[in-house]
Amino acid sequence: MLRFMERSTIHYLKQKGWTNAQIAEFTGHHRNTVAQVLREEVEKKPKTRNRSSTVSVFDNYIADWLDKEVPVARMLELAQADPHHPYTGGETAFYDYVRKVRRARKQMVQDLALRFEGMPGEFLQIDWGEVREIGFTKAGLENHTRYFFAARLKYSRYMYVSFHTDMREETLLRCLIGCFTAIGGVPWVVVTDNMKTAVLGRNGQHEPIWNPAYQKLAVEFTFHPEACAPASGNQKGAVENLVKFVKSNFIMGRSFYDDADLAQQCTEWLTHVNTERICDATGQLPIAILAQEQPHFGKLPDVAQDYGFYDCVIVSREGLVAIETNRYSVPAHLIGQPLTARIHATHIEVFHNDERVASHPRSREQHARIITPDHFEDAFKSKPRGRVMVYRDWLCDLCPQVNSYIHTICHKRRSEMRPQMIALYELAQEIGTADFVAALELAAEQHMYGAEYIRAILALPACIAPATPAEMDMRTHLPDLPTQGEIERDLGHYERYVTNRDQILDLCLTGAGGHS
Repeated sequence: MLRFMERSTIHYLKQKGWTNAQIAEFTGHHRNTVAQVLREEVEKKPKTRNRSSTVSVFDNYIADWLDKEVPVARMLELAQADPHHPYTGGETAFYDYVRKVRRARKQMVQDLALRFEGMPGEFLQIDWGEVREIGFTKAGLENHTRYFFAARLKYSRYMYVSFHTDMREETLLRCLIGCFTAIGGVPWVVVTDNMKTAVLGRNGQHEPIWNPAYQKLAVEFTFHPEACAPASGNQKGAVENLVKFVKSNFIMGRSFYDDADLAQQCTEWLTHVNTERICDATGQLPIAILAQEQPHFGKLPDVAQDYGFYDCVIVSREGLVAIETNRYSVPAHLIGQPLTARIHATHIEVFHNDERVASHPRSREQHARIITPDHFEDAFKSKPRGRVMVYRDWLCDLCPQVNSYIHTICHKRRSEMRPQMIALYELAQEIGTADFVAALELAAEQHMYGAEYIRAILALPACIAPATPAEMDMRTHLPDLPTQGEIERDLGHYERYVTNRDQILDLCLTGAGGHS
């Protein structure tokens, strides 16, 4: 059968007045063929051959095998061994036929992808992306992997992206808060997939079981969490496309010196795509449509600036709660009870019902014990040695200089360790750790080890540093300042203490009767 262009040429030449013989000579076809083409339509379609496939006789079997998830290679073996109609065709023909049947079974009406647009302020879609061997040029970072949090507003197509070294629960929550801050409010609905930091699983009604920390964030920031159905990534297609867009439009062809450079280039790229580049879907700048969305957002809560994400903890028999890899003390009477922790960026608070029972600076170390000795006061009544050891551990954790000083006291004055540890701890609580450490360092320089020496040092007049030119000029305006002679007398008193150890020993021994 002649192709369309050949048939069109024959009809065209006939319209120009050519005879069939002339057309046959010009096109190289027989004149009978030319006559037949002229009797038919130009766009005549070839007749379909109604040949049945040799595999079609196994349609019912194939449907049953697919339901039972039988591998296609095993299907072929069963078809070849069929006693009534053994399959004698080729493997490729059989595999292609099964592939078409499997594809047809999946293309049901309920699988139709329906596209919709969100209302202003309604949907924020979030997801994670991963970039391996991201392309750092700094030595030691060449083959590192980085993860990026991607968020996009459904209505305005405004994007938010930030890069991180992990995808932990806290990282997700702080990224989400950072996104809310960047867009100027909280959307009605946050759509995510079934990541474990947000969705722990599904119940009997196929409803999501939310991660407690994520659910608490949703309650306190007043947004509705929504999870895609399992294996239905198309339900958050906008952000799925954003992950691909970041990889192809931002990462591809770029290099970065380190994480700071990566963050800087990402910020510049976001500025371009949000404020300078027309969105293909809307025909407008995302920043312009964002302004229409913002009045519909919820208000950011006051806790957004220093949010403490939620965690449930159990008090161990040691009076500690485990948070990340570290353990923090709580009052001893709460042993075995469930508590609520709020984990802030710089500190941790622990609550029993609505009462705050402990607050600690957050440790960034691994497997650290952060202890407040006062939490164990009830236990110290029956465990007096425990008081000494807890106080000693607390003192040793202040800094290396204190650790060395305590070590020397325990070695040289072992018989007095109990009163010394109690006195040193009470002194640190009385004057504050900064002044305590400063006085302890002065005592260590003079090789004087004991609480009585530190207390004697603290009783001495404070050292006043020599005046700077600016301070000298200030005296002309502040006549009530002490004279230089008075300052030198005070400084001289301090210097005599530092250089004349015997006098200091006399002072300390007279007041405290201690040992060096």
